Amino acid sequence: MAEITQTYQLNDLTDFIRRVFALNLPSAVWIAAEIGQANESRGNTWLTLVQKEPDGEGIIGQLDGVVWQRSLAKLRRTYGVKMIRSLFQDGMSVRLKVTTSFHQRYGLRLVVEDIDPSHTLGALEQRRQETLAALAAEGLLKKNSGRTLSTTPLKLAVISSDTAAGLADFRDQLGQNPYGYEFSLRLFPAAMQGAQTGPEVIARLKQILKWGETYDAVVIVRGGGGRTDLAAFDNEALARTVADYTLPIISGIGHETDDAVLDRVAHTSLKTPTAVAVFLIERVAHSEAKLLTLSRDLQRHAAAHLYQSQRYVDRIPAAITSAATAAINYEVNRLDRTAREVKSLPARHLREAAERITGYEKLLTALRPETTLARGYALVSQDGQLLTAPDQLRSGNVQIRLKGGEITLRQAK
Repeated sequence: MAEITQTYQLNDLTDFIRRVFALNLPSAVWIAAEIGQANESRGNTWLTLVQKEPDGEGIIGQLDGVVWQRSLAKLRRTYGVKMIRSLFQDGMSVRLKVTTSFHQRYGLRLVVEDIDPSHTLGALEQRRQETLAALAAEGLLKKNSGRTLSTTPLKLAVISSDTAAGLADFRDQLGQNPYGYEFSLRLFPAAMQGAQTGPEVIARLKQILKWGETYDAVVIVRGGGGRTDLAAFDNEALARTVADYTLPIISGIGHETDDAVLDRVAHTSLKTPTAVAVFLIERVAHSEAKLLTLSRDLQRHAAAHLYQSQRYVDRIPAAITSAATAAINYEVNRLDRTAREVKSLPARHLREAAERITGYEKLLTALRPETTLARGYALVSQDGQLLTAPDQLRSGNVQIRLKGGEITLRQAK
């Protein structure tokens, strides 16, 4: 081990390091980094700048930075207060023009002189497109839109900042609707800008499901803002939570041109909180109009049915009278026929009996022995017994009866 022969005072070493930086970095340079943390104090903005590994997890570089109040005022005049506020947020990818400042007591610090908003916007858009591609590959972009939204969404869970101007516009528009609809709103406060937006909105969505009340939909609203203001709503974890949510989610996060990833996975996306309120009012009004139309149709059909039924009822007495008259006439005719039949029945029966008797008389006449004898036949008897076969004949007298009389024949012994 080499022997250390000289000892430096700390102040000498820090002064040496300061001069090294001053000599080697005499002018400002542009750097790309991610803001790990941003805080404002006494008009200055203090930054922790980091560079992460390619997988986005581990930190491989870190330096502190500062935007002095004077520079911050210049940046706000150049790029706008909203742009600067939205850029200096935790998690933002930034391109900064910096100079180095090494203080013997406070160490190395980067002093921000200028910014490149296009770098941040490009990084945000690239991240947005990657998130959309991942969600589309898993079929999540249209999943929440498949949830059934009530035709009368009157009970709403609202996620917003309790001080957001957009929330006030949303409430006023609903409360002053011209139809007098009463919307029931429950606010679940959450950050609407910055790194905490995604986690807080996710937490509120979970809270709504555990609240124990049934809502027709969840509404997420905030006031207007630029593209960087909406970066929090490109959060992939938030988008997945919204896509898988069991209730329909309606977004109105205050933008006119670009759409955040949240808008792409929500059931319904409107440009502003006021537009969301108008959408809800018109949906209820459409349902009411449809209900009124159905009511009128029902009344019309009922009236027509009642009219037809009344006509039918009105015809019933006449139909009953006609049917009764026809039945009575039929029975009267039948009784008349029966009476005539009853009157003619004895004579007919007597006539039929006389005809039968006459037939019997003719039959008896035809069957009488005299009729047979008249046709040339004779009756042969012996001792009073008719003979019908030759072997019945015995010796003695035989009586023969003819039409004109009887004769006796003596049979020789």
